[in-house]
Amino acid sequence: MSDDESEFSIDEVEEEEEEEEITDLSNSDVCTKYQEASKIVNLALTGLVSQCIAGAKIIDLCQFGTTILEAQTGKLYNKKSERCRSG
Repeated sequence: MSDDESEFSIDEVEEEEEEEEITDLSNSDVCTKYQEASKIVNLALTGLVSQCIAGAKIIDLCQFGTTILEAQTGKLYNKKSERCRSG
């Protein structure tokens, strides 16, 4: 392997590393998403606890929780994606 080939490989690796998105908590966008997700989950759990009464059906509780999660996440995460389009 010549010096030119080894330099080219190092440059390629560096470019790939720069293109990778930072997905740890050092990224403020990631922190914000986790905080918003926790608010949604806490809201769903609060609603579910109030629905837990004697005679309540588990399926009804599951559907209630799913409805809350979908409604709340739909408000925040409504970005259209080409991968998700149908038809």
